Amino acid sequence: MTRVLTQHKFYRFGPYLAEMAVEPDYCARLLETGKKLKKSHKEHLVGQIDHEYTYDFKKDPWIVERFQVYINTWIEGWKKFSLKPDFNPKSELFNMWINRMKAKEYNPPHIHTNCSLSFVLWLEVPPAILKEKNLTSAPNPGTTTFVYGEDRWNIVSEQTIVPKVNTMVMFPAHLRHSVMHFNSKVIRTSVAGNIKFT
Repeated sequence: MTRVLTQHKFYRFGPYLAEMAVEPDYCARLLETGKKLKKSHKEHLVGQIDHEYTYDFKKDPWIVERFQVYINTWIEGWKKFSLKPDFNPKSELFNMWINRMKAKEYNPPHIHTNCSLSFVLWLEVPPAILKEKNLTSAPNPGTTTFVYGEDRWNIVSEQTIVPKVNTMVMFPAHLRHSVMHFNSKVIRTSVAGNIKFT
């Protein structure tokens, strides 16, 4: 048996990447609304994805109203993670778009600018994608990978997340991330967006 100390101190380090469940009825409404959107968001994005469309908050104010609980959840989690209980910024969800991703499409490594937080929420994840496996050392098809810092033997610099329906990850906007392509002839639908602290 390996002998270890019963307690030791360690330091919290790196960005706060939070995963949370999202109300199914809210997700269903986002999906239904998203499938009807016409205004392209592609000019603001780096993704090699044909169908990316902007939500209209003026037309659908319920999106912002119901989203606030998730921003609050990230803030409360970060306060505990960072040991900064006095962190209470005002926040604004200022854009959101839907990604209707098909075979061979992908998101290259990138960050989001002019904002504080970003998020991705998965609405449709066909089982065929999850059955695909990458035979190289790259992440599996359809997964989202977050990268922070230099890749060294004693540093965990990557976190790959398998998409789950009605699940969201929220993270600092400067955290580099990417999405691997998949080969199945299906549609993987996600919603993404940005939040400003004021």
